Amino acid sequence: MPARGDIPEGAPVWVDLAARDLDVAITFYTGLFGWHHVHFAEEYGGYGQFSLNGTPVAGVGPLQDADQPAAWGVYLSTADADATAVRVREHGGTVLDGPRDVPDQGRFLMTVDPTGARVAFWQAYGNPGFTTVREPGAPTWFELWTNDHETAVAYYRDVAGWDVHDLPNDQGWRYATHGKGDDARAGIYDATSELGEHGTPTWVVYFGTDDVDASLVRARALGVTVHEVPKESPYGRLVGVQDPNDTWFQLISV
Repeated sequence: MPARGDIPEGAPVWVDLAARDLDVAITFYTGLFGWHHVHFAEEYGGYGQFSLNGTPVAGVGPLQDADQPAAWGVYLSTADADATAVRVREHGGTVLDGPRDVPDQGRFLMTVDPTGARVAFWQAYGNPGFTTVREPGAPTWFELWTNDHETAVAYYRDVAGWDVHDLPNDQGWRYATHGKGDDARAGIYDATSELGEHGTPTWVVYFGTDDVDASLVRARALGVTVHEVPKESPYGRLVGVQDPNDTWFQLISV
């Protein structure tokens, strides 16, 4: 799926990794996915970019402060970062940084939603974000794990412009998507059973692979931690893992 077409408001357009040990992270992800890494200029604070077959797929950089979690972060599309910042504050979120320009690239906004999850917004100028998704080695799905599902759904609808659809199920769990069916761009999962009432909600990034089990073997050799076995789902075989910096992500078959 190399061409994404029109990107709706609130859809994920970029992911990046805040790494405790940048060199370890670069070695791991280039080895696992065959990504190429490039450092940007020093004024970008050690930030760099991973690409797959010449196409940008993710960013990576060191932690910027003691409060920043070592985690994969998600950027949602916005047509107006300044208006989004106003809505963030109006609906109970917190602005951590911005809005501010990245010269010739876009306008950036870092926030925390009212359930406690960090999420960024990106108003594209010259840089639209990733253009390859749902392919081996590319970002494939984006999911908020929260223990306050109703608040999260209302917030992303009102602040990020999500077209919310509840996923029907008969097992008692709750899941909502931005868009419906094959047009869905991201999800909100009621993860109270995993997080507990006091756990910190977080965005989870899924990366595609043509063979989950083979990728898992390669990941183990590169120092990954695995707490579960791969399982089948209606959307593909998947497994959650922690990289050598203890940063969690998911592998899913595509």
